[in-house]
Amino acid sequence: MVILIMVIKMNILITGARSNIGYTLAKTLSLRGHIVYAGCKTLNEKEALEARIKDEKIIMFPIILNLKDKDFFLDNLNIDCLILQASIGNGGSVLEISNERFNEVIDVNIKGNFKLLQKYLRYCYYHKKHGKVFITSSLASFLPLPYLSTYTSSKLYLYQLANTLRLELLYQGLDISISLIIPGAYYTGFNDIMIDNKSKDEYLLKKKAISISKYQKIIFRLIESFDYTNLVRDIIKEIEKTHPKFIISRPLSQKIFTKIYILIKTLIV
Repeated sequence: MVILIMVIKMNILITGARSNIGYTLAKTLSLRGHIVYAGCKTLNEKEALEARIKDEKIIMFPIILNLKDKDFFLDNLNIDCLILQASIGNGGSVLEISNERFNEVIDVNIKGNFKLLQKYLRYCYYHKKHGKVFITSSLASFLPLPYLSTYTSSKLYLYQLANTLRLELLYQGLDISISLIIPGAYYTGFNDIMIDNKSKDEYLLKKKAISISKYQKIIFRLIESFDYTNLVRDIIKEIEKTHPKFIISRPLSQKIFTKIYILIKTLIV
């Protein structure tokens, strides 16, 4: 006896789809027959993605979607699922980091994600539409990482936003599911850029900053996973469900370590 499982094709908007996990998600969803709008920050990124998908013979639709913009191009898109994958990381100690670098993280990771999310929720409400939202936080948001607090705290905000929003929508009786993607450290180049993304001119304690950057790179290289296939597989599995589960987190080893750390910290405090 053969059981056929039919996947309902969806229109999906994913931010941060230019490379790495975001691109792999967009590509896999496209190959599974979904209509994918792939968010890119700039025109150059959009053109680069268009060239890439042409070479790989993939059908998806790159669009410019800069979370720092005041208005987002969303009204003319019929979106069934929103995936908030885009974020930026600026390193720097609380003592040293400039307002410009701090505000850039807040403008994208917090304000930008919030504005796009709110726009989608209102779209679902006014069109009486079932919606799905996947918000990307990070296991790093639960760990004290010196010189990376701006990034980790912004990811913790997204974690709390998803938890609160889930209850709000339940109370309001709106047919919109909320899921949290909580990835650990993967070797994509993002962590190296975040650690290095400090202006040398801003250093008050230059030797300290350079030293911790060196050690953080070593630590990240030791714990980073090189394969995010399982993470992408789990996310897509939940996207295609009628009722996705709330938390999707990989790799398992880093997830377990984070839970142990939180437990120990709670007991000590």
